[in-house]
Formats: sequence, C-alpha cells, structure tokens
Amino acid sequence: MSERMNQAAKFTAAFALLALLGGCSTISSTMSNLNPFGGNAVKPAALQDFTPQIKVTNVWSVDVGDSKQGNFVPVLLESTVYAASEEGQLVAIDKATGKIKWKVKVGSKLKAGVAATLDAVAVIDVNNNLIAFDANGKQIWQTGVGADVSSVPIGAAGTILVRSIDFSVIAYSSSNGAQRWKYSRQLPPLTLRVNTPVDVNNARVYAGFPGGRLVALDLNSGTVSWEGTLASPSGTTEIERITDVTGTPIYNFREVCAAAFQGKLGCLDSVSARPVWTVDFSAPNGASVDDRYMIAPNELGNMFAFSRSGGKQVWRIETFQRRLPTTPTVIGRAVAVGDFDGYLHFIERDTGKTIARTKVGSTAFASQPVAADTDALIVQSRGGSVALISVQ
Repeated sequence: MSERMNQAAKFTAAFALLALLGGCSTISSTMSNLNPFGGNAVKPAALQDFTPQIKVTNVWSVDVGDSKQGNFVPVLLESTVYAASEEGQLVAIDKATGKIKWKVKVGSKLKAGVAATLDAVAVIDVNNNLIAFDANGKQIWQTGVGADVSSVPIGAAGTILVRSIDFSVIAYSSSNGAQRWKYSRQLPPLTLRVNTPVDVNNARVYAGFPGGRLVALDLNSGTVSWEGTLASPSGTTEIERITDVTGTPIYNFREVCAAAFQGKLGCLDSVSARPVWTVDFSAPNGASVDDRYMIAPNELGNMFAFSRSGGKQVWRIETFQRRLPTTPTVIGRAVAVGDFDGYLHFIERDTGKTIARTKVGSTAFASQPVAADTDALIVQSRGGSVALISVQ
C-alpha cells in the first residue's frame, strides 16, 4: 500500500467510525466496504481523460503543518484566510497575495478549527479546550468544553458554536469565552462519529442529529424554533437503524437541506419544518446545495445530482468510486471535489462531466473546498497545503 493510500485509509477510518456512545465497543465490519484499500476491495477508479472547458489556476499555497487526523476547515473573514493544523499552528493569510500576516504555535496539538468572528479566531486543542486569538494573533481567552469535541467550531455574530461527541450544540461568547447556552437531546444507542458542523442563517442555528432529525435553534438564546424529520430509522438491528444526519445542514432559498446515512436526502421548509421533498439515499459525507441541485457522494464514492425542484435524479457518475471524494462545493457552472490523492476535480454542474483538474499536494484533503468568491476556492490538504484556486 502506498503512503498516500495509507493516509487516505486512516482518514476514512477516522471519519466514518461507528462508535457506541456510553460503551467501549466499536463496529468495524459494517464500515469495511467504505475502505477502498482493503485486501478484497475494488481499486479506486482510474483518472479519466477529458477536454478542459474552464481554466483553473493555483494562485498561491501556504504550508500550515500536517493534519493526519482531526477536522480542519480554512475560513475566510473579510480579506483574511485563517487556517490551522494538527501540529498546532494557526495562520492568518492575506487572501489577495497569499502572504502570511501572522502565525502562532498553540501550546498543544489541535483537533479542530477554524472559527472566526470579528472578535476572535478560535480552535479546539486535543484536550478539548476552545482557544481564541485576536486579529493580531494574541491569545485572548481559553475555556474547557467539558466534553470530547467532534466537529469544526463555527463563528457567527459574536458567537462561537461547538459540537461535542454527544451532538450537543454549545454557544460561547466570542469576546470572552463565556458559555451562552447549550442544547442537547436524547440519542439512539448507536451513532456515527462524523464531523457534523452547524449552519447559521437568519439568526438561527441549523443542526442535524442522529435519528434523521433536523433542529433550528435561536442563535441568541438556544431555544428550539422548530424540529423536523429528514429520515426515520428502519430495520431490525441497531446498525440498520442508523440514520444520522451527516455533513452540514444548509439553508438555501427558504429551505434547509441535508443528507443522512442509510436514510434520505432532501429539503425541509425553513419556516414550518415540513418536508418539501426527500429521496432514499445514503450519504456518509453530507451534501452540497445550490439553487438548482443537491449533490452528494454515496459510500462507494459515486456522485449523484438531484433537482432542487423535486428531488429527481439528474445525473450519476462513478468517476470518484473508491477515491474518497470530499463533500462537493458548487462554484459557478462547476462542482469542485477533492480526492484521496490530492487531486481537485471540477465537474460540470448540469451534466457531471469532468471539465478541469488540478493537484494540491499528494495527500487527501482535510475538508471540502471552501468558496472564497464567485470565482475562487480555498482548499486544505492533510499534508498541510492551504491553497487559493482561481476558477475562470
């Protein structure tokens, strides 16, 4: 097994591990079909030739340190890109030039980041401390979360939102680190241990939960605005009944859209929580949503596009089978998807055909591509490269 494939296999295991909350048992055989590098597994799909139709340029790249594990997503706030790594580095980068504005070495290794507000830039260390820095890289506060953190923290309107391993949503003041509120709910016996950040829009926090539930919380108070069902558990065993919402629920045009593992993919009305449409689908990594499509990979890495106007399947491609595709990101007419080997692919949104490709390092990506503008993306590799990609 090559080093790149070994890193990708570890990433898959860390991302898709099934764990019993409240116990020490783990279930690995159920997820073995997700590991493309097992002894009897099908090999990753070979790269296909294509005719370039858009111009993709690696504008700049900055090394922020390795992240073989953990959840790290670069974030753009105004003109600055903030990124962190498992090694313990937090870096502020000028978006226009790629010049490092400042970087700090946090006193311990990190497991998740980055959240950014006008008050603070925050990361989670391996001891589950939420640590915040000001716009000049000076540490301003630190607070213990009190539970194992499972997802990337999110910054919004003077608040930093953190999710713990029991899927609780905890809100902290970005100015001083004081806890503002916490929302928890009862969970089924068996859940997926996955990165499930929240989405913030219209002063509401949208969060997905095990059991196929979506919840809208008031950003200021944490009170429940509504609760809806994306997918209902079915089956006779606890494993068969896993229908955890995966990825980030996305608010888009009066709907909140999300995907579930072994469940459904679809959208709920953002006011009433009534299902607008759903289709049977199993998405371990979540989905991407824009005004026309909802796009998601299944467990094998096959990519699907569904119409936002009713959930009809528009296309399906096997280009990424066993290549461990990231959650896709829509940018203009293209959909950007990273793979285990450091390639960033661009497929046409309407047809699923490959229209561009570039390479960012030689390792898997730490997260899905992040839209930096209508014609640019920011990506971060497990090998430490944070890059700005221009799309023309």
